[in-house]
Amino acid sequence: MYWDWASLQEEIQWDRGNQSVLHKFPASVGREVACHVVKHIAQNLSIAASYEEPSSLEDEKDVKWTMEVLCFGLGLPLTEHETINNCVKVYVEWLSALLSPKPCVPQPILEDPNPFAQIMLHHLLNLFTPRPDSNPDLVNRQAVLCHRVLRAIETMAKESIVLTRETWEVLLKFLLAANDQLLSPPTEKDVIGLSNDDISEHLCDRVLSVLFQVWLFACQRSFPSPSLWKTLRAMCQYWRHHEALVSMWHRVNHALTASMIRIMYGPDFPEMVISDEEAALLPADMSSEAVAQSWFRFLHVLQNPVDLSRPQVVSNTPKFLQHALTSEVVVDPSYHPCLARLPHTFLRAMKGISAMVNAFLGLPQDIKTEPTYDLQASFGGKMATTPSTPPGQRKATKTISVLTGTLVPKASSKTSHAPKAPSAPPASSAAAPSTAGKLILGTQLPYAANRPKCNSILHLFDAWLFDAALAGVKLHPSHAAQAKERRASSFIESKHSSLSMDLHSDASSPRDSAYQAGRAEACGALCRIFCSHKTGEIILPEYYARFYLVMYYGLQTDETTVSGEVLSSILFNSCSLLRCDLTGVQLLLPHILRAIELVLSRNAPDFRLCEQIPYSELRKASIHILLSMLCLPLHFKDLEIKDIIKRPDDKPPITFLSLRTRITDLIRVALTNETDSQNTQMLLGGFMLVVEDLALCEQADNLLLQPQHDLSDPDPQGADASKLSGTSGGSTDTSGYHESSYQRMPPPLTKNLDTAYGLFGHATSLVCNRLMATWKTDLNVALAAMELLSGLAKVKIKPPNMLMCKRTVKWMCDLIVFQCSRPAPSHSRDLHSMLCAAFKCLQLWLVEHSSLLYDRECLHQVLEVVELGISGSKSQTKTQEVQTVKVKLDKDSKSVSMKNRASDPPKFKGNKELMPASMRVKDAAEALLTCIIDQVGAFPPPCGPESLFSLLDERSLLRFVKGSSLPEHGSLFRYFVIDNSVIVGLLEQPLGNIEDPLPTVTALIRGAFGRHAWTMQLRHSPRASKVSSRAHLTDPGRPIPDDNVGVQHNVKHRYFPEGVEKIPQTKADKSIPPLESVLTESQAADVEKMGNLIEQVSAFEKEVSLKAKSERENTPFPDPATECKPPRVCNEYQTARLFLSHYGLLSLEALKEPSNSSVPPDLVMLDTTNSGLYADLEALDFIPNRDNDTVHIFYVKPGQAQPLEILTNVVSYTNVQPQFVEFLHSLGWPVDIRKHAGWTGHVATSWKITEPDDMDDADYQSGTGGSLYDGRQQVLYWADVLSEVALLVPSPETFRLRTNTNTAARTGSSGGSLPTDLGLDSKSPPTRRAGLYTGSPDSGSSGTSSAKPSTLLFEAEKAGRPLQHISPLGKGSTSSTSIPTADAGAAPSVQQQQPVPAASPVTPQEILPPVAPAPASTVKYRRTGRQPGLMSGPDTKVLIVWLESFEDHENFPVAELLPVTSTGQEQHGSVSTGSGSASTFSSTSNQQRTAEKDIYVIFIHALQNSLFRLHLVEYEKTQSKMAMAIPLVDGMVVSRRTLGSLVRQTAINICRRRRLESESYQPPHVRRKLKIQDMVSRYKCTLSPSEFYTALFQDIPK
Repeated sequence: MYWDWASLQEEIQWDRGNQSVLHKFPASVGREVACHVVKHIAQNLSIAASYEEPSSLEDEKDVKWTMEVLCFGLGLPLTEHETINNCVKVYVEWLSALLSPKPCVPQPILEDPNPFAQIMLHHLLNLFTPRPDSNPDLVNRQAVLCHRVLRAIETMAKESIVLTRETWEVLLKFLLAANDQLLSPPTEKDVIGLSNDDISEHLCDRVLSVLFQVWLFACQRSFPSPSLWKTLRAMCQYWRHHEALVSMWHRVNHALTASMIRIMYGPDFPEMVISDEEAALLPADMSSEAVAQSWFRFLHVLQNPVDLSRPQVVSNTPKFLQHALTSEVVVDPSYHPCLARLPHTFLRAMKGISAMVNAFLGLPQDIKTEPTYDLQASFGGKMATTPSTPPGQRKATKTISVLTGTLVPKASSKTSHAPKAPSAPPASSAAAPSTAGKLILGTQLPYAANRPKCNSILHLFDAWLFDAALAGVKLHPSHAAQAKERRASSFIESKHSSLSMDLHSDASSPRDSAYQAGRAEACGALCRIFCSHKTGEIILPEYYARFYLVMYYGLQTDETTVSGEVLSSILFNSCSLLRCDLTGVQLLLPHILRAIELVLSRNAPDFRLCEQIPYSELRKASIHILLSMLCLPLHFKDLEIKDIIKRPDDKPPITFLSLRTRITDLIRVALTNETDSQNTQMLLGGFMLVVEDLALCEQADNLLLQPQHDLSDPDPQGADASKLSGTSGGSTDTSGYHESSYQRMPPPLTKNLDTAYGLFGHATSLVCNRLMATWKTDLNVALAAMELLSGLAKVKIKPPNMLMCKRTVKWMCDLIVFQCSRPAPSHSRDLHSMLCAAFKCLQLWLVEHSSLLYDRECLHQVLEVVELGISGSKSQTKTQEVQTVKVKLDKDSKSVSMKNRASDPPKFKGNKELMPASMRVKDAAEALLTCIIDQVGAFPPPCGPESLFSLLDERSLLRFVKGSSLPEHGSLFRYFVIDNSVIVGLLEQPLGNIEDPLPTVTALIRGAFGRHAWTMQLRHSPRASKVSSRAHLTDPGRPIPDDNVGVQHNVKHRYFPEGVEKIPQTKADKSIPPLESVLTESQAADVEKMGNLIEQVSAFEKEVSLKAKSERENTPFPDPATECKPPRVCNEYQTARLFLSHYGLLSLEALKEPSNSSVPPDLVMLDTTNSGLYADLEALDFIPNRDNDTVHIFYVKPGQAQPLEILTNVVSYTNVQPQFVEFLHSLGWPVDIRKHAGWTGHVATSWKITEPDDMDDADYQSGTGGSLYDGRQQVLYWADVLSEVALLVPSPETFRLRTNTNTAARTGSSGGSLPTDLGLDSKSPPTRRAGLYTGSPDSGSSGTSSAKPSTLLFEAEKAGRPLQHISPLGKGSTSSTSIPTADAGAAPSVQQQQPVPAASPVTPQEILPPVAPAPASTVKYRRTGRQPGLMSGPDTKVLIVWLESFEDHENFPVAELLPVTSTGQEQHGSVSTGSGSASTFSSTSNQQRTAEKDIYVIFIHALQNSLFRLHLVEYEKTQSKMAMAIPLVDGMVVSRRTLGSLVRQTAINICRRRRLESESYQPPHVRRKLKIQDMVSRYKCTLSPSEFYTALFQDIPK
């Protein structure tokens, strides 16, 4: 830089301008003269200053003679303090002539102050000369005088406007000479801490700060000459053993760098945060050119800061050599005691450079107090103490935390997320040190988008950073430099050699370890530079080579070569190293793996950490690196990894596949040892990636494992579990409830991890054990563990590991039992959220592995857990179950006794007191029970996974009804409610496809878990019989008569045996006398008369009998009067009554009103004449029985930040990468929204099927890049038993339609109708309010192909013919009515129908009762959304953004693209009406929903190695206890085969976690149940039992 310029160092050192004529006389003479003259001058000066009188020195020669005396006086011994003080006072007053002239200043000086000021500056140099053999008190006095002079000079430089260039040069030379006199000699300290000549330590900070600050002022007002700059650089080499020089150097550099960044990159670039003291160093009016010139020169003032790590270089100065020659203690200058602080000085220098690197990268930084270092502990040896600057003189030491660019402030364990603006990345990723001085790792480095290229930064700092990163390292012979000459420090002077590997290191020096902290700083800065690599950016190969060598030596893990501080700094700053497309970075993979194994395989570090990096944060950084290498082995497989150092010939080459087992085992060990919650969740996500990637890889390779025995469960209790599986009664082992039993897990056999079968088993075993042992008390970790288990349930492994599946179900049941059994104080919302998640996880496992329920023990365990969740207790505990559950709370052991013993008889449901843990847990258990009954073994249903409902509804069934007659009032369907939870719609007319004339009833059953259609017949013969039912109803005729009845024997029956007469009578027999013996004469006549009558009657009966016998014998056979005939075949049935009766629902008890009037009877009839019933039935069907989520996918090309640009990319296949289209189809399968019965991403087109007659393949777009799935024709869809997901790729047409919709919505109050939300129609699920059915004006205007017929409401034909109803006046009458109609998910519209002639045929759909016409003036139109009462929880937006350039994630326009992500479920608040008025609908759920808006963005970037980098961002995050969901983790690198599955799982888990946490969320079956109860309260018919029975026999269709 100054190659052709001469240094002024010798001129300054040998300058005689501070010599007086009195120096030629003896010292006593000069002292005598000086004392008297100076005293007199000072007195006159004081008097003149007091009375503002002019000085007595009027001539120039008088002034010069006086200045000779003052010059000598300034150099007197410190014992003459008064004289020296007077000299200082006089010169300070005279120097004021450069500012504001005073009368006391001699006139010659006032007239031309610059020449005299230059002389005075030379003289004042004598004041700064150290005085040997001075006591500490005198040295302190000298320091005070020096400070006074420095203040005067500093003020003069700042405020004077008359300084000439010559004066500026003299001023700078004076400061250089003063610094050189004070700082060049090595500092000496004695036992008490202060020596006779220790003035340099008193003035070190101050004299350096004045030098640099005055120099900066000179740069603005009189830029120093190149000779002066070269002199400054040369003389700084003699002062480097002072830490204050390095501190002042980087303070000036930081101030200049902050200004340079503003000049170069503008105000939008992140500012470099500097302290107020640093900001005050620069003149306020300093020009940009002066800043640029000064910045580069000051940057190289120290030449090579790495020399600070080489004591032999720092001490190679004349002063050190002179001291070594004269000292009896110091032999080698490099061992001088003052050099003991060089390690700390070197560290400060590297921190300053690192801070500037962060500033150019745009990493945010913060100012903090420099932490106190224990140098004796860090560097070894006896450290000399440093005296402090006098009070008020030393400024507070501040520094830039140089690692802060990667850090965030440390928060409590419950992290709070402040809401974030959608237009900017989350502030949580910004970095700042915590107040405790510890650094916290951020998930993503917030590099500036317009940061300079890596090459540019390396051009500035590579000569220092690469050298410092290898300071004290013994290089391999192949890496050592050939030339021993140390390279120059200036980039300009050594540009030709800046890329060489000429390093100076002395490995034999025992002090090399003391410089590891500074070396760690340099390594960390290099890692951050290379991790800032942009997509497509080119870095010079020389830089790559040097960086990889630095990483190689920094990642050494051998005990003899490991440097803990360097290793921790490298790992901490290299999170993105393997995921930013660095050329050849795979060379470092084995070394990085060894380093993170050293960190993650132990609970405590075996090496010295960087003092600012907590071990948990180092583990987090190591986990980030691990997550970026998980897919490499299976991706590159047998590809060889090149060696940095040539390996021996007998050592096999390292391939990627050879590292797979180590990586898999490492994540297992790390997960076992990890105690930090966030780190554990990251590892769980990584574990899921490993298992699924291996399973899909084996599936692609068609590998099939045939296990001879189960190798998947390494824990010792596995044998016990297998024994218990064979016991009867569903017994479980006692380990299910003890924490300690889940902690006995020895390391597994390595071979188990080589296959997906073994890895699957080990993953489930490890996670379940850890979940039961330690994770069950941490909500976020427990949720992540259950998300992992849910993902593992869907992993397809052949053959399936059924033993581990069964054990997993058992462990989940044990977890639920344990959590439910915890004492009441432990029950919280978090605990119940964990239980709900456990039930959902169990539900997935049972559906995916339905054969588990064929196992008696497994079925018993699951049903017991369901019972526990619903009722709060078990009917009977198991035989081996422990009687108490111990729960440790606050170190106190408490016990909860189980209520029932195994010997007790089981309690039945009716006898149990229902006390569930919470209603949320009860609802989750009910959902599991229903899933077991309905879905396990039957999912997906015959209609596909898009609907768990029956697709049949009233409209579909009425198409096939026989006949068209209607009851006098009401509809063909009769509706009953059972147990206030199930609506049964009974259709008594047989359907057209039923030929048998049997009693038939068709039931539409709507319950909490869906809609089901059943057709039932009353049959007396099996359906499988070959003879039809009609044949059984035909009269078979009477059989042929047969007179042969056999032989008839006339037998006279006796009442007593024949020998009864032979038995002699006893007195007892004669105790009853004969009748004749007791009769009187009159009585005898009566008896005789009675006997005659009896004879007459007997004779008559005999005669009649004979006559009848004669007639019967003469009558032909068979007798028509007495013949038995079969009844006529009945074709009319009261099938509704039969159905209710046969199911036992018509009992008197079921019809009685309970004592509690708020609860309806068990059986309730609904009023079918109320038109609101049908709208509510429609609304009920629009409440799905699963959660629905929506994901929107965008494609961003490099540099795009405008919404239309982004949306246009997906219009053509040629605009997107082929991997993007493949990724889309891996997320779900395409469905046509007109044929799709599930969720489509918008309520206007969801949960209905429309089959246009004119559909063909030509209707679909072709050659698109994904815009086909924008929701207008098709969407991507995926569903399981728990949730359904619609994935949309918005297109420009979507954006246009939504923008027009929003514009029209803002102007809708003017009287116009609102346009559609999707551009398809304006229909949304019906909402009933105040008896008025509302919708868009054109919702029923025509039957065009775009109109979607309703799935429930009964409307006219597709041609658009208005409905006709049976009028109460008679069939021949017509009525003009306002009829609620519905279309394709639309709210029914109120339409004024025209009269229809009586001759018009009545269609089967025409079953709605008549409604009174609404006046034309009151007809209003309103587009409505979902009912507020049916809100399904928080408004969570999940966006997937495919980036061609990863840096574009910082400029992604989230806010501008939100309109195209509308699902129709966000609508609430004020909406416009057709009459111009505004109706405001507000509710508590609406307010909660508005507040619970969250936006999650998953950025995907395709790396050059065909892997994919993920970046997860949360926008507008509400206050939440729950962390981000897994399996995806921010920064993870995934393979092509797992990308779609993991992204989909993460999106579902994100929405599921938000619903789990939201207080406004209700599960779908609960919302359906509440809707049914609301309908019962509105439409129930209050009837007595007799009225109810009577109503069953009325209105029977003919």
